[in-house]
Amino acid sequence: MNAQLASLLSELIDLGAELVERNLVLGSGGNLSARWNDIVYITRSGALLHQLTPDDFLPVFLDKPYHRPSTQPRPSVETPMHLAAYQARPKTRIVVHCHPVHAIAWAMQERPLPACTPDFALYVGAEAPTLPFHVPGSESLAAAVTAWLPTHPVLLLGNHGVLVCGEDVRKARLRVLYVDETAHICLLAAAAGALRPLQPDEFDRIIATYGRK
Repeated sequence: MNAQLASLLSELIDLGAELVERNLVLGSGGNLSARWNDIVYITRSGALLHQLTPDDFLPVFLDKPYHRPSTQPRPSVETPMHLAAYQARPKTRIVVHCHPVHAIAWAMQERPLPACTPDFALYVGAEAPTLPFHVPGSESLAAAVTAWLPTHPVLLLGNHGVLVCGEDVRKARLRVLYVDETAHICLLAAAAGALRPLQPDEFDRIIATYGRK
């Protein structure tokens, strides 16, 4: 295996362990992938994110029609969603799907997750859209991702989890963490009766000062 690819997968292995440690995914839920040229290396079906090895990442061609193998090991059932993400955002090199409890709870309101902190504004944007429920692994989910991702690097998946894109592992990781943090903040603020997202002029001043990440 190419040394640079091996290093990239090693970073993803560390991220998988961190996601489990932070309770952002349980059991064999969630999946990770990396794009290397025209090949996507995605975690196999049933892989435990805190016990990943390089052999748990299976290659899938981005420029060919995908047909899920009938024999094991097989790429994650969410492979169509990951492929749709790379095609919708050509600069994406990392895709993370996990199940943050706060983000799932917020998505049940069927509202976008708004920017409430400068970090969220810089790394995610003015908001993260919330998609309605789609069956995991379905073509309808892949189609919804295709429609929304070109303008948003993060999507909340109704009654399911989050989908996060990044140009590298670091950026994808921070986006996951800021989405979970912001969902938690919004839930607490809404329960207290005083949810106040960043206002448009405040968001614009943050971007003008620091630029998008």
